[in-house]
Amino acid sequence: MASTTISLRTDSELKFQAEAILNQLGLTLNGTFNMLLQQIVREKSVPLSLSLTSQNGLYADLLLAEQERNDGFKGFSSDDVLRDMDLLIAEAEKKI
Repeated sequence: MASTTISLRTDSELKFQAEAILNQLGLTLNGTFNMLLQQIVREKSVPLSLSLTSQNGLYADLLLAEQERNDGFKGFSSDDVLRDMDLLIAEAEKKI
C-alpha cells in the first residue's frame, strides 16, 4: 500500500495535550489519526460523540483494571468465578 503525507495545522498546546493523553493510552498521534481514517471509511461516518457529558464508564473501568494489575492485583480464576456464580444462583433459588 502506498503511503502519503498529510499536513495539518493545529494549536500547539492542543497538540501537546492530545499527545500526552494518547501517550498514556499507548498511542501516537499518527496511529490515532490512521485509526480515525480507517473508521471513517469502514463506518461511512465521522466517529465522534458530540456530547456535553461523558458516558464512557467502560473505559474508566478498563483504566482502573489496568491500574490494579499494575499494582499487583492478580484477579480471580475462572473456577473461583464459576463457584461464586453457582453459590449466588443457589442462594437466589432458595428465595423463590
